[in-house]
Amino acid sequence: MPKENILEAIGEIARDKGIARDKLVSVIQDAVTAAAKRKFKQFQDIEARVNAKSGELEVFRYKRVAETVTDPENEMPLEDARKLDSLAEPGDEVEYEIDNQELSRVIAQTARQLVFQKIREAERETVYESFKDRKNEILNGIVSRTERGRTYVTFNQTEAILYHREQIPNERYASGDHIRVILLDVLNDPKEPSQLVISRTHPYLLVKLFEMEVPEIYDGIVEIVAAAREPGRRAKIAVRSNDSDVDPVGACVGMRGSRVQTIISELRGEKIDIIQYTDDLPSYVANSLAPAELSRVKIDDVNKQIDVEVEPDQLSLAIGRQGQNVRLASKLLGYKINISSTQPTTLSLEEQIRARLLATQAELSAGMQAAQAELTAGMQAAQAAQAAAAAEVAGGAPAGEASAAPATETGAAAERAAAPEAGGPAAEPAAAPESGGAAAETPAAPESGGPAEEPPAAPVPDGPVAEPVASVPPAAEPERN
Repeated sequence: MPKENILEAIGEIARDKGIARDKLVSVIQDAVTAAAKRKFKQFQDIEARVNAKSGELEVFRYKRVAETVTDPENEMPLEDARKLDSLAEPGDEVEYEIDNQELSRVIAQTARQLVFQKIREAERETVYESFKDRKNEILNGIVSRTERGRTYVTFNQTEAILYHREQIPNERYASGDHIRVILLDVLNDPKEPSQLVISRTHPYLLVKLFEMEVPEIYDGIVEIVAAAREPGRRAKIAVRSNDSDVDPVGACVGMRGSRVQTIISELRGEKIDIIQYTDDLPSYVANSLAPAELSRVKIDDVNKQIDVEVEPDQLSLAIGRQGQNVRLASKLLGYKINISSTQPTTLSLEEQIRARLLATQAELSAGMQAAQAELTAGMQAAQAAQAAAAAEVAGGAPAGEASAAPATETGAAAERAAAPEAGGPAAEPAAAPESGGAAAETPAAPESGGPAEEPPAAPVPDGPVAEPVASVPPAAEPERN
């Protein structure tokens, strides 16, 4: 095979796959040997070699020297062998090169797949050897592409898959983005699509980020005892100091929160609670459930369970939004936590607000219904009055008489109101006759000293009388002597 085809291909593959050149040469020789054995089944001993000087791929077969030949394809008489080598002895091997044209056909038909398979195996072995000692370390990679929820990340020449379950929720990646992940495991199984098991949701990523940002943790002065995460939302870490002069919480927070803010930005805004670890378990429980204040703590070490009682106004703080605070505290402690109120019959703050809102809503609804009923009744009364007035006007009374009657009645009412009270009470007015009859006469007003008589009533028209338009003012109270 031509030199440039073999050596150039080996060099290019070695650069692309990150495989050592010598190892790649050995892989190709093994693949071609296996393919040649499949092609030349009558030969028992075959070996392929890449000639480093000529750059050609050569395949040889061997025959054993024997005094008595039983297999002519694989054995050679001693006399013939000594013609080639005078020192040949029975059991030695004589090397023969297979024709180059036959070799080319073997490579074209069979050896190609074996070569690719061997290259993949060598690549997988190289990756395993390179990363097996880097477990639980942070790797800096570049996003190459994203397909169906899977993000492909490249580390130098090694590609790994960041599965959707290992991604922070609502985090989006574009090709070329730099990304930090934690290496959880390295696989050497050809059936696995990705040898490197990487994650951005594992709590150990949070621990390693703090080790990178906080020198006291890297130096061992401050120790992270436990960590718990709900990726993208909230996290808790428990820290303690091996030096009494160093505040572990302050060391992790940094000046004005500079250290922890860097980690929060890396984790896309994930809130981080840093609590101080203590060997006193009740105190550790209280710190884990902060900012809630606990009233009572009961610990069951056998069942790994903790019963906590809090005041009603602290219940929502202890549980947290959608139970987030108590879940993280449970992961941090390794115990199941049950939270209850010291006054079970008392409604929680949220329940009290909900009940008050419902009561206020009911009151508003009742008020609106009453106002609607009053408005409807008023509109019906106004419509009835308008209908009655329209019926009286439609009865046919002359306009002059209809308007004169109210005026006369108004004047009579005014005279009655102005009549003096001296001499006794005023006489009752005579009743108006029925429609169509004569009006009753009214006696004249008596002189001073006698009872005042009612003035004559205005004549009543034959037809219906229209309602007065103007309202009658109240009568003025008569002056007394």
